[in-house]
This record gives sequence, C-alpha cells and structure tokens, in this order.
Amino acid sequence: MTVHFTWFHERFRVLPEDVTEDTVRIYARAYIMLLLSTKLFGDKSANRVHIQWLPFMANFDDMGSYSWGSAALAWLYRCMCRVANRNITNLVGPLQLLQSWIFCWFPSLWPSGFNDFSFLLASRWAAYLPPNDGEEQKVIRYRLALDRLTAQDIVLEPYSSLDVLAVVHPEILTAKHSRLWRVKTSLIYFSMIEWHQVDRVVAQLGGV
Repeated sequence: MTVHFTWFHERFRVLPEDVTEDTVRIYARAYIMLLLSTKLFGDKSANRVHIQWLPFMANFDDMGSYSWGSAALAWLYRCMCRVANRNITNLVGPLQLLQSWIFCWFPSLWPSGFNDFSFLLASRWAAYLPPNDGEEQKVIRYRLALDRLTAQDIVLEPYSSLDVLAVVHPEILTAKHSRLWRVKTSLIYFSMIEWHQVDRVVAQLGGV
C-alpha cells in the first residue's frame, strides 16, 4: 500500500518545461501526497508514501472540505499514546505541531534567537535545528526545567499575546472561529478516532 519516497522524488522532482495544465495538476497532487505522508502523517518508515491518499487527490475542489487539522491532531494523539509504551523508543507524527505547542505554552523551554513572530505561528520555528551533542545532559536539563515549572511559567492563552495578535489574521479570532476551539468532538484519521477534550483545558480558553 506504499510507494518508496525515492521513486516519488525522482519522478516528480522537476517540472518539465512547456507542460500542460493537466501535467501541473499531476505534479501538484504528487507534492501534496508527499507532504501528507512525510510531514503531517509520517510513520516510522520515514521513506514511504502511502497510496491511501490517492482518492483524496482525485478532486482538488473537495480537498478543502476535509478537516485536515483534526486528522493531524488525531494522528499526533495516537502516536503520543503509542510512544508511552516502554518498548517504543521513537515518536513519529506531525512533530512540528507538537514542538510549536511546547514552545508557545512553555516559553522557558524555547531556544534563544527566535523572538520574531510570524504567521503561520508554527513557521516561527521552521529553521530551528536542535544540536545532536550532549543528548543525556539535555534530557537532564529539560527534566529539571519541567520539575521547576510554576503557574507563571505557562502561557495558558497564547492568542491573547500582543505579539501574536499583531500577526494573526483578525478573522481567526472572531466568535465564529473561536467557537470551534471550544468544541468537544471526535478527531478522525481513517480508523483512528481520538477525542478533543477541551473541557479538560478550559483555562487555555479563558475559563476558570
């Protein structure tokens, strides 16, 4: 049910000159499939493109009608549950999303030199590459930082920050959209269903 990433990369890496619009659409579909398989819904193979996405590529007009964010969040929740097992060592999934959430909610953990806000908010950390040296000491340091966290070290309402308000499109913060943040609902990624338990994090939504 998968195609090797190398084949995809070699086949669709460069768009030929003087191509038709149909060919451009084919290459666009291939690129979207790569993004879905490697960025949003990556697995431990790290080198396979799953063909489960083919039906979704058939009609570009329908792609906007799916809740891709909910599916990505469901996949991340499931991956985090799996990595909690003692025999699992690697975490997969949309880790840029997880990293962005950690840095937004726990400013004391974010690396230095990333003080400029932009939109999309997660793109702020796009160039961040953690060093590979001193892994053991790094784990000890982060555990100590987590143990020392106080209520003042946690940003429960990151969207209320003036820096964030300056770059986020105003429509996102309207009541029509903000109501979606408060919906307790199921997040669906094919056969995987995870619950979005917003009633457990009401402080993040301005509640008590």
